[in-house]
Amino acid sequence: MKHVTFWGSAALIAALAAPVAAQETTADTVIATVGETEITLGEMIIARAQLPQQYQSLPADVLFEGVLEQLIQQQLLADAVETAPARVDYALRNERRSLLAGEEIDALSVASMTDEAVQAAYDAKYENAESETEFNAAHLLVETLEEAEAAKARIDAGEEFGEVAKEVSTGPSGPNGGNLGWFGAGQMVTPFEDAVMAMEVGGVSDPV
Repeated sequence: MKHVTFWGSAALIAALAAPVAAQETTADTVIATVGETEITLGEMIIARAQLPQQYQSLPADVLFEGVLEQLIQQQLLADAVETAPARVDYALRNERRSLLAGEEIDALSVASMTDEAVQAAYDAKYENAESETEFNAAHLLVETLEEAEAAKARIDAGEEFGEVAKEVSTGPSGPNGGNLGWFGAGQMVTPFEDAVMAMEVGGVSDPV
């Protein structure tokens, strides 16, 4: 086994977990050396970010030790390879190309995403669009007319529509108080749409 030297500290654990580095700590700070190879805090932060979601909430010290152990073991195994297969070089080239391309895309997005650019794009798309009335409505879905009339009676007696919907609605919007969000003409079935369009704001229709 190659000699491994550790340079960890509580400050580095905090840096990996946040990641917010202490004033004297940077991404180039060496955490361990495996033979002649240095493992830096920056490498650990990247490795942590690539962990599956279920590991992201582990305590900072557990993450620190686990990520460091993983990188050390990988380096030891990598050093044992005398001649790397050509496919490794090809994969590294592709990964480097992809990462650099992503950096450039991010830079271009930031540069072009000004308030003026957003307004121009909006104007180009909607400048000549016709105005359209939209509706925001909620409903409760039950199996029988009797159940609908009973729910309507409770609402007329003063109970909140959303609370009644949460209790009795069998539709997917029930847990959300029956809220359907915003929609325009033609997006709902005709009987329901007709009832909505005939209502006053804040009103509650008869069963549909």
